Amino acid sequence: MLELRTFGGLAIKENGVPLSGAAVQRKTLALLALLAAAGRKGVSRDKLVAYLWPERDTDRARHLLKQACYALRHDLGEPELLLGATELRLNPAVISSDVQAFQEALDGGDLAAAMRVYAGRFLDGFYVDGAGDFERWAEAERARLLERACGALESMAAEATARGDVREAVGWWRRLSELDPLSSRAALGLMTALETAGERAKAIEHGQAHEAFVRADLGAEPASEVLALIEGLHNETANRGRVPRVAPRATPGGEVVETTSRTAVTVPPVLLRPLRRADVLSRIAFAAVGVLLAGGVAGYALWPHQRAAGGADVPADRKILAVLPFENLGSPDEEYFADGLSEAIITRLGSIGSLGVIARQSAMHYKGTTKTPRQIGQELGVGYLLTGTVRWDRRGGETSRVRVTPALVRTSDGAQLWSAQFDTSLAGVFVVQSSIAAQVAGALDIALDTPEQQALEEQATQDLAAYDAYLRGHELLERGWDPVELKGAAIMLRRAVALDSSFRRALVELVRADLDLYINYTDQTSAPLREAKTALDRLLRLGPDRAEARWALGTYYLLGEDHDPRRAAEQFLRLARAQPGAPPRGLADATRRAGRWDDAVGYHHRVTRLNPRSPRDVGAAGDTYLQLRRFREAISAFDRVLEVNPQSAGVALDKALAYLGETGDLVGTQRLLPDVSLNIAPTGVEFQVVTLADLVTLLDPGQQATLLRLTPATLDGDTAGWALARAMLFRLRGQAALARAYFDSARSVLEARLTRHPDAYGRLRCMLGVALAGLGRASDAIREGDRVVHIMPVSKDAMEGPLMLANLARIYVLLGEREKAIDQLELVLSRPGPLSANWLKADPFWDPVRTSPRFQQLAAARN
Repeated sequence: MLELRTFGGLAIKENGVPLSGAAVQRKTLALLALLAAAGRKGVSRDKLVAYLWPERDTDRARHLLKQACYALRHDLGEPELLLGATELRLNPAVISSDVQAFQEALDGGDLAAAMRVYAGRFLDGFYVDGAGDFERWAEAERARLLERACGALESMAAEATARGDVREAVGWWRRLSELDPLSSRAALGLMTALETAGERAKAIEHGQAHEAFVRADLGAEPASEVLALIEGLHNETANRGRVPRVAPRATPGGEVVETTSRTAVTVPPVLLRPLRRADVLSRIAFAAVGVLLAGGVAGYALWPHQRAAGGADVPADRKILAVLPFENLGSPDEEYFADGLSEAIITRLGSIGSLGVIARQSAMHYKGTTKTPRQIGQELGVGYLLTGTVRWDRRGGETSRVRVTPALVRTSDGAQLWSAQFDTSLAGVFVVQSSIAAQVAGALDIALDTPEQQALEEQATQDLAAYDAYLRGHELLERGWDPVELKGAAIMLRRAVALDSSFRRALVELVRADLDLYINYTDQTSAPLREAKTALDRLLRLGPDRAEARWALGTYYLLGEDHDPRRAAEQFLRLARAQPGAPPRGLADATRRAGRWDDAVGYHHRVTRLNPRSPRDVGAAGDTYLQLRRFREAISAFDRVLEVNPQSAGVALDKALAYLGETGDLVGTQRLLPDVSLNIAPTGVEFQVVTLADLVTLLDPGQQATLLRLTPATLDGDTAGWALARAMLFRLRGQAALARAYFDSARSVLEARLTRHPDAYGRLRCMLGVALAGLGRASDAIREGDRVVHIMPVSKDAMEGPLMLANLARIYVLLGEREKAIDQLELVLSRPGPLSANWLKADPFWDPVRTSPRFQQLAAARN
């Protein structure tokens, strides 16, 4: 039997003996690690080549993957090592892995067995040169698995404490502290357990060691609860030493107080709540934000259920339901089909005005969950769950059959209110979707009006191939902003529309995919905008008053070449009135861009109420708070995104900038900034900066050195962004000749790009203005800077417009026009937007204007 060991390193063994040859080369080992972590789901070939050979063209990369698979089968002597065609997975009859054993033990409830397998951090010390996506994936998996390990250790410590086995509890808390030495939660747990075991001196010693470690590693104070417990133990020792305890009691604030005959030692509420991902992944956040982790846990627990400002929340009398991902009982290759069925039911139920339906992105986090209905109900704030299974029986030469078994459960007591079984041909799956939605409404005693009934019964398409292509494209689109996946989504959605030109849902998604490609400069031509307009026109011909057409038209007004947030808001408002149960994310974005900030905040609350686990939606709320300079709320939102998606460099950047705005602490900000090699400020994505060049003066020496090692490929081919960032760095270092050379290189690339890209958002012209200013071409630079301000004024877009003013201020600084730079800064800081008084105080870029009394007045103002 072959064994793959991923914890504490990466190695493959046969009967306990390490192997050699091609099978232990870094990329073949990395391939095994990717497949082992995926388990029975497997990984697509396209994803594997993107992880391991990102620098190769598609055909060459696929050939290299094929060679790697052959080498593994050959060297390991196992022709059946790999299963699957499109989605590769490891054959469990041939090879086992510790990561799979760990996850299966946890899922089965055998926590002790799982921790026997967890021998160290996932892929610890293993890396692959030139494979940045693989490194980011490994880091995310490392964090996810560490979180699960920490959660298991805490659960076992709690169980041991409940049994009265103090020694075992001490052991589990100690191991948790070793795994996560920066965790105030683990420190408090171990100190409390040691005190209970009569080892007060060791409790104090551990607390002091934790205090010293946090200060040395993070340059911050440890949690005040740790310091309070240390002091309490010291005081008790000084008074009488250890005295017998009596039963614990609860204070009105919910804390548990262990009382003695003379003093009381408070056990903080942080030990009474379940571990969350932020306790493991966001230690730097704790140091930077300067708030207690315990408070963060409490805030997160309450946040999904709080009412929005101005009463903009879901009505209190509306029933709230979550459709959990239906379990796929067929081949792993058909997972997308089960997910698509779940989402189709969500869409149909969302058309019922008196029913609130949790959005897909939040429900998807419970895929394969072992949590009880009560736990899920509490976490999502829902009263009902719809669960189910799907089996797609493909029969060669015969009609395929689909069996769907849904069940409606009440979360308060787990009672099953309704269930059914549907066995149909593949062509009948649309009728099944309608029937499930209608029967769920009936089981919840919801009366449907005629339009709602029609919406439930409508069939999206009769073309099964088009539906399959749509499901595949939609799955890629939901994964995020990855350029490869965005392009793949657009290809599949175009295929769906080609097969059925009246498939409205596919047309809507195609508009979204093409506009994402356009606004993020992923495709540097006008083709995505043209394709989006074609799809929109088709939707309008199919019915201008339909929900799909209104959504697409609103999105085109918001993100297309016309860029009119007010007209977009009109369309989204009509849509919200027609679909009151759906998250109004379009309204949230349109109203903030229209400068209606209070309305935007209210809509964000409604969206995140129905989609509390969506990185896109919660991150959008964080962006709005950041623009409003409500930095603490922004940090809280970004922390919630990083819990779900810890590898998001863009969100980590936003959090660092929010911390800078809140504190003016440059050193702390530098600790929070993600690695610049992760393309932390891709052109067209960020609201606080135009591109990476705007961040150069915030980088520490290590990050600056990393920047110099980057290539344009590292930044998704953004040669202009790469050249401009290097120019700014060489300028900062006083290397004028090199700075000039790179400013000129950026200028050349940008001028060429502007002949191909319409640049409706002005980001490329912002960069061109900075490059020209760096070259000393004052009139040309100011012309470009002014031109962008007129292309994208604040009156047109309250999110983008202030960034254009901030860019013009940067141009004036580079040209030595001090007073004109301050004129622009005064405009920027007079309204929501980028920068802040604390940012100005801390960022060395603004040193040339720092002695101005006007600047000093701006920097001294309260944010």
